[in-house]
Amino acid sequence: METMKDFNNSLAGYIAKNQYRYYYTTLSVKMQNAYSILLDGYLKHKRDIKVNVGNIEDAWLVHRALCYDVPELFFIKSIKAAFNPVNTTVTVYPEYRFDYETCISIIKNMEQQTKPLIKKISMFSEQEKVKAIHDYIVETVTYKDLDAPYSHEAPGAILYGIAVCEGISKAFKFLADRANINSIVLIGEAVDGGTYRTANESGHAWNIAVINSVSYHIDVTFDYSLSKGKTIRYDYYLLSDNQIQNDHKFKPTFNCRCDYEHYISNGHYADSRKKLQHLVKNELKVGGKPLVIKVPNVFESEKQASELLLQIVVSAIPMSYKLKSTVSLSYNWMRMIYQIELSC
Repeated sequence: METMKDFNNSLAGYIAKNQYRYYYTTLSVKMQNAYSILLDGYLKHKRDIKVNVGNIEDAWLVHRALCYDVPELFFIKSIKAAFNPVNTTVTVYPEYRFDYETCISIIKNMEQQTKPLIKKISMFSEQEKVKAIHDYIVETVTYKDLDAPYSHEAPGAILYGIAVCEGISKAFKFLADRANINSIVLIGEAVDGGTYRTANESGHAWNIAVINSVSYHIDVTFDYSLSKGKTIRYDYYLLSDNQIQNDHKFKPTFNCRCDYEHYISNGHYADSRKKLQHLVKNELKVGGKPLVIKVPNVFESEKQASELLLQIVVSAIPMSYKLKSTVSLSYNWMRMIYQIELSC
């Protein structure tokens, strides 16, 4: 019989309380039972786990659901499976990356590393919590695809500061679970590399978060790729299905219908020449933080937009700045968001 002391020193004891498991809800009752059996077996590091599902493909679907619902399962490297047609059971043979004690040590370190953040945001509103988690990952993680056991899992981002989109998304869920925010890891496709200039698409992972019962897309990886130096970008923060679909493809899940725009909300929507000139005059300083704005989608081409906006920006810069600085403009054409900098 497992005592409370044993539970607290087990992997199961480190699963977030009231963890939101979206993919579990998409399974049939039979597959949900298999989900629970597999989860228990993985957390106990069992070498073989029998589940009553119809075929190996169903067992694989259950395994994938677990890996995206429970980021604490970072220690599963792969699985093999064998089907018994007589009793229609599948035996799953997990391959674990680490021994049991090492897994405990890693997850303890993850809890310790993130405890200050979770404590800091405990009294925040749901939107403030999500923004804090977004900013924490953007500021502490470097996108890097390594042949290591961490880059595709939450420990890579949280403990070592390196991860790819999947690891970043799982780290987001790990933190959101502990902040009592419902979130999921969403798998789909996106414009390759976040360059927004190519039609090439590749597999990609990001998140959906539920704030005050409203669902939003959040792509921390894309925002990281756009954030440089002193500026955190929010191009892919709290978007609807409609807003994100220009460069992301996915199966409908939560029906994210609410159009939120960070740069409109914070007064950085340059919907006229006068508004853009006002923002440049009041907020753009030599050597200061870049000015990030959103503009309406009224231009015929990237070239036309860039040339016109740069012309307006230059006209609004005081002569004293023009003599000693260089204006640079970069943009995310898919989201019509522009970053303007003044450098010496």
